[in-house]
Amino acid sequence: MKRLLTVVLIVLLMFSVCACSGTSETTQANTSAPEATEEPATAATPALDPEPEPAQEQAPQMEFATEGTYTLFAVLNEGFTVESSELQMESDILLEEGGTGSMSFDGDSMDISQWVLDGDTVSLTMSDGGQADAKLHDGILDLDLYGDGSMVLYYAQDGADISGYEYTTLEEVRQSTG
Repeated sequence: MKRLLTVVLIVLLMFSVCACSGTSETTQANTSAPEATEEPATAATPALDPEPEPAQEQAPQMEFATEGTYTLFAVLNEGFTVESSELQMESDILLEEGGTGSMSFDGDSMDISQWVLDGDTVSLTMSDGGQADAKLHDGILDLDLYGDGSMVLYYAQDGADISGYEYTTLEEVRQSTG
């Protein structure tokens, strides 16, 4: 687990250095907003009740077993969420039946000697004794490396809906921290 975390921290340190090494370009926002014009209400125009919107059918939500393979899709660091592909990071967590599994990160792999689901928290114990907790929801694991939300690795099973995540590009990170 220590070696795996070292690799994760090195990659994230490189991410932070890239974020801080951007140029100091500044963009000026147009501060003059057009004034809103109000049309006067007329007594001749009757108020119409808006038509009720038709009920929208929601897609059936997929059921996910806790066991399975979770693939890294994004990393949250210093308030920025960046897609793992843009960071050139590859990682998988395999949770097997019986409470064991494995975790790989950029080619390095370590066994998970035990995982336990308690409510929506998956507690992972690595073969070297290291531990980490992840929140599980709708086929997605949010692995909080430090336990304080400052660095979170997001993993998803195949078919999990990750469309609600908003990403920042490395260029946007550079510009906002430059």
